[in-house]
Amino acid sequence: MSVLKSGIIDTDVHPWVNGDIKGLLPYLSQSWQKHFDGRYTLPNHALRPPLARASSNRIDEIPPNGGEPGSDPTYVSSQLLDRYNIKYAILSSIQAGKLVTFPNSNEAIALARAFNDFMINEWLPVDPRYKLAACIAVHNPIEAAKEIRRVAQNKSVVAIFMPLFNILMGNQHYHPIYDAAQECGLPIFLHPTGTEGGFSTSLQFAGGVPSTYIERHTSFPQIGMAQLNSLVFEGTFVKFPNLKVVLAEFGYSWLPHVLWRMDQNWRGFRKEIPWITEEPSQIVLDKVRLTSQPVEEPNKNKYLMQIFEMIQAEKTLMFSTDYPHWDNDFPDHTFTSIPEELKQRIFHDTAAEFFSLD
Repeated sequence: MSVLKSGIIDTDVHPWVNGDIKGLLPYLSQSWQKHFDGRYTLPNHALRPPLARASSNRIDEIPPNGGEPGSDPTYVSSQLLDRYNIKYAILSSIQAGKLVTFPNSNEAIALARAFNDFMINEWLPVDPRYKLAACIAVHNPIEAAKEIRRVAQNKSVVAIFMPLFNILMGNQHYHPIYDAAQECGLPIFLHPTGTEGGFSTSLQFAGGVPSTYIERHTSFPQIGMAQLNSLVFEGTFVKFPNLKVVLAEFGYSWLPHVLWRMDQNWRGFRKEIPWITEEPSQIVLDKVRLTSQPVEEPNKNKYLMQIFEMIQAEKTLMFSTDYPHWDNDFPDHTFTSIPEELKQRIFHDTAAEFFSLD
């Protein structure tokens, strides 16, 4: 692949902390260590993947010295970054995303800070190619804004991972978060947390609770649709004109339908939202980016190219592996039949611009 000449930017890599909260103890105060004594395991959704160990992580990526896949930054460097010429890898901790299951906001705030300090101290120094989407506890937006301003002092923090619970993103509840992210020039990074539909405080699926893992996994795009709808029509991008948002692992083939429907309804009911003075589709194309994994490739390449044309993939789509998950996509098997110029945009240029990496 000629695109490898400039290197690849992987916008979604998942590091892991062995031992869950126990692995974070060095980054918690003595009082918080005592508080969590005996409560070291973060909760898992009841609907687990029907795979070995009921885990999303690939068991063939377990580090030589043991531990969970994705837990050894040196091993990840050799297995992923070196092997595939990854120029930068953006780290987002799905483990930290589980904090939305905590009804106690103070616990979530303390653990989010500990997760960030762990990544800043134990991952970022290992390899300059690592960049971090730092996690926040959305329960308390004032404290989340403080955490954003704190971690933004580290130039290897390039985004803010915002786990979601049952308040749509356009709600004013989140305004302090958006204000801080905009001030610091950091995009908001959205990603499924593996808690959806399984806990009282986590985000719920439309229509009810799925009964199998395959239903839960297939339904992730509806989350992206709902959040995008809320952000645009509530006027979030009008109130925060420099805010940028990434939808990671929610798919992308649904975007044309949503953009058409948004524009059509805006033309019919724009008097309800007078603050939206341009077509919603244009707002999305300017402010929002999506990641490629899980790759949605139709049987015929011409259909994929039609989707790419409709979503303006040269500016909206960024490559991601989702390493070390079972369905990860490696670059040598992803979008192998698309034009080189488009490949260059998806695998490198768009992410470099969006995250200010070069």
